[in-house]
Parts: sequence; C-alpha cells; structure tokens
Amino acid sequence: MLSWTRIPRWGLAMTFGALLVGGTVQRTRAIAAEEKPQPKITYQEHVRPIFREHCFACHNQNKAGNDLAVDSYERLMQGGASGEIVEPGDLDSSWLWSLITHEDEPAMPLGQDKLPDAKLEVIKQWILGGALKDSRATAPMRKKPAINLFLSAGGAKPEGPAVMPEGLPRQPVVQAPRAGAVTAVASSPWAPLLAVAGQKQIVLYHSESGELLGILPFPEGIPYVLRFSRSGALRLAGGGRAAILGLVVVYDVKPGNRVFQVGDELDSVLAADINENRTLIALGGPQRIVRVFATADGSQQCEIRKHTDRIYAVEFSPDGVLLATADRSGGLWVWEAETGREFHNLQGHKGGVTDVSWRSDSNVLASASEDGTIKLWGMEDGKQLKSINAHGQGVTSIDFTHDGRLVSCGRDRVVKVWDTAGNQQRVFDPFADVALEVAFSHDGNRVVAGDWIGEIRIWNTADGKQVGTLSSNPAPPSTEWQRFQDALGAGVLKQNRPLCQLLPTDSAE
Repeated sequence: MLSWTRIPRWGLAMTFGALLVGGTVQRTRAIAAEEKPQPKITYQEHVRPIFREHCFACHNQNKAGNDLAVDSYERLMQGGASGEIVEPGDLDSSWLWSLITHEDEPAMPLGQDKLPDAKLEVIKQWILGGALKDSRATAPMRKKPAINLFLSAGGAKPEGPAVMPEGLPRQPVVQAPRAGAVTAVASSPWAPLLAVAGQKQIVLYHSESGELLGILPFPEGIPYVLRFSRSGALRLAGGGRAAILGLVVVYDVKPGNRVFQVGDELDSVLAADINENRTLIALGGPQRIVRVFATADGSQQCEIRKHTDRIYAVEFSPDGVLLATADRSGGLWVWEAETGREFHNLQGHKGGVTDVSWRSDSNVLASASEDGTIKLWGMEDGKQLKSINAHGQGVTSIDFTHDGRLVSCGRDRVVKVWDTAGNQQRVFDPFADVALEVAFSHDGNRVVAGDWIGEIRIWNTADGKQVGTLSSNPAPPSTEWQRFQDALGAGVLKQNRPLCQLLPTDSAE
C-alpha cells in the first residue's frame, strides 16, 4: 500500500472576537474580526490525496474493486457495480459517506480502521459543498492556459526566430558523486538546444558551443523521457519514482517555467509525447496502459489497454493524426490520435520494441527493437518497407532528422547514422558501455548520445569527429569559479592564457 506524505491544505474560516477593556470593567465591547471567505474543498486538491493514501491500492483504473475506481474524478462520480456513490450536496444520499464512516457495509477502507476525523471532515465538506472537481468547477469560464496551446497544425518551421531559453538558473538541483545512466536526451526541432535528463533535473545545452544554458528542476524524480513540441516552444518531461509516482510536466522553453502537468500514475512514466497543435498529451509506462489527456484542463480523453507489457515508446505523428505506441513484449500499434481507435497493428519484431520515430512527412514510422533491427513501416497500408540489421545485441534508441536520415544506438555501444534509403552512412567511436539514448541536432549536423555510465558525447555528422562532451550532473558554477581563483592564486593562469582553457564559458560569472 502506498503512503502519501503530503498533508492536504484545508480549513474552515472562523470568526474571532476581540475584547477590549478600557478604563473600568463597566464597559466591554466585543469586536468581531473580519470574516474570511471559506475556501473551496475540491476533489483534486483535498480529497484525492486522501484516497491516494488509503484507497488507490484497491480502487484504481487498473484494479477496480467492485468496478469502482476513485483515482479519477470522472470514474469516482460514475460509481461502481452498485451504482453512484456520491450525491453532490447530499450527505445522507452519498453511500461513500456511509462506507467510510463505517455506518454501512463493507466498511472502508477495507481491513483498516476508520479514517481520522480530520480526513472525514474534509470528505464531508467536499460532498456538502457540491463535490467539486477542482477550484475552477463553479467558475463560469475555465481559466485559460498560461500560453496559447492551440497553434496551427503541421511540421513546418514556425515563423520568427527559434525559441531559446533566457536567463535560466545554472545551479544544479542535485550534485551527485557521479553521473547516472543517461535516461533521456532531446533536441529542439528548430533551435540549437539540447536537453539532457539528470537526477531530479533537466540540463540544457547549446548544441553548437556546448555552453550550459540552464537547469530546470524535476523534483518528482528521474525524467525518463524528454520531448520538444513540434514548434519548439514547449519542452515535455515524463518520469517520476518507481512504484510510487509518474507524471508529465510541460515547460515553456524561453522562461523555463512550468506551464501545466498531467497524469498521476502509480509508477514512473517511461514514454510520453505532446501532439503537433499541443492539445493532447499521451503517456505510458509499467502499468501497460496508454492514457491520453487534454492539455486545456488535464481531463483524460481516452485510454488504450491493448499492450501486454510495460510501454517503452509513445509518439504522435508530426501531423497529429496518428499515435504510435510500443512495449517490451514486441507489441507495436498505431492509433487514431483523437479517438484511440486502432489504425495498424505492426507485427514483425521478435523482441521488445524500445523506441519509435516518425519521419517528418508522417508517412513512415521507424521502430527499434531488442532483436537488433530497425524496421520502417508505411502508413498507407501498415506494411513493412525495410528491415535494417542495425545493432546485433539490440537497438536502444532512434531518431529521424528533418531530411529523412536516421540515427541509432544500441547494446553494442555504437552510434550509427543511416541515409534516407536505410543504408549505413557513418559509425562513431564506441562508448565504454551500452549506448542508451541518441538524437540529431536541429539541423542534423550533429549527433548527441549518452550511455549507461553517464557519458554524453557530441559528434559532427559530416566527418564523425567528436566535438565535445556534456554532463547530466554538472558542477555548480561556484565550484568552477573557485577552481579559477585557486589557479590564479597559484600562478597557474598565465597572463596571455585564454580563460576558456581553464574555465568553462558557462561558469565565468
């Protein structure tokens, strides 16, 4: 059973009086303090954390005891096999209240003592207050998103300058003794911007200079997937903590602030993507279910339960029409993005499918597998167009660039580039350990990849030369500045020696 340590904020407004005694006790005057407005008690902010701690283990969308799931507002209000259990505004007609107060059978939570009085009071006030979903439930209009989410469709380069981060902090959230396995890398589609997953953080670099541009916190745990929106204006991170929490967070690239988040999985999110007009987010992971959410209000639009093993890959087509999903048992499907209806069942891999990538015209899907192959699939009829024996011990990651070339890496520790016909074009020097993640830069001129022991390299695509290394565990700027000061005091820094030979440009503050 999971425990939720965060105590929900709630309370009822109270009126306090003040008694002023002046001169003698013959005159007393009670002065009532100004009454504060009573806050809304909502499912999302107050009730759901209680259910998560006490009820989710038996009543969730994967395991719905008596056909009742309480981990989403819609399923809770729908009720279970016995019908609806919450009647907004009417405590006596809400069977949920009778069960959790142990006035009726079966007493809930099953096999546990009655909930503490403080938590019962929260649920009571929630029902009496109309069983609101969230703080916006009674508002005449929904709060608009922080930025415009509804852009024109298409995978073409947007007008105006490419979006780059500005003024982001460069102080690490976590400074670990050593870097961990590289769980995710991503490249902006139109800007020289790379994102690398670290421990509770996302590290941003300039793909041409290697300069550290900023660090974004991801306090929920480890990011296992990083994506940029098709316009490059948003950055998506999915992850969490194993067997505890999974979610997807979306950031505005330029200021770096969080725009919204969706999902509250009971395990880490391993795969996620945002569609081309930024209206939908799809996610999946160990629970074997793909869930699709609306970005406007976070509501779940549909869920796909076809997979039989943990989901490794989720990606919308560039035109937003289709959604590809893949799992550890070799399952690979394409769905209609808006409805979740099956479009193609792509059969052919003999091992787990580890990654997928769409060609920019949305007509071809590439899939990578533990069977060592990369397969190209045509979307007109779902037929296999080509099978590439890419990495004999298994392919771990693939990425299309705008011109149709493909880059891949695998358990053989090698990174390779393939031309538009699927022929091997370049092989880079091998890593010391399994290569896990790979991506093209925005212009296809560089390749970035990371391995199991945390090494991240950048190569020139044209000549195959390594041009730099990155870190998911960068040192604090103050540490690098102290190195500079120590070297200066020791006389190591010569008068005519360039500063960049000793001190990285991103830490000269």
